[in-house]
Amino acid sequence: MNLAQVSLTLAGVLLCAACIGALALLLTWRERAATAPARWQRFVTVVLPGSALLLGLMLWTLLHVMLLWAPGTTGVVAAVR
Repeated sequence: MNLAQVSLTLAGVLLCAACIGALALLLTWRERAATAPARWQRFVTVVLPGSALLLGLMLWTLLHVMLLWAPGTTGVVAAVR
């Protein structure tokens, strides 16, 4: 365990927390539309693509954090420094 692994893990956790907050904002913004057709339009045009992007970013981040802590990867992290 070195400082690079810990700092990259903390950055990943912060990024995932920011993605969860952004997802909450998207869903709240969708619900504030005045009419049902407006909510549907917001859902299709903004919420679906935005949530797909944010969830993909979260999965990518979690995958790389797991790869960062996998056995035998200390040399790769040391080369990044």
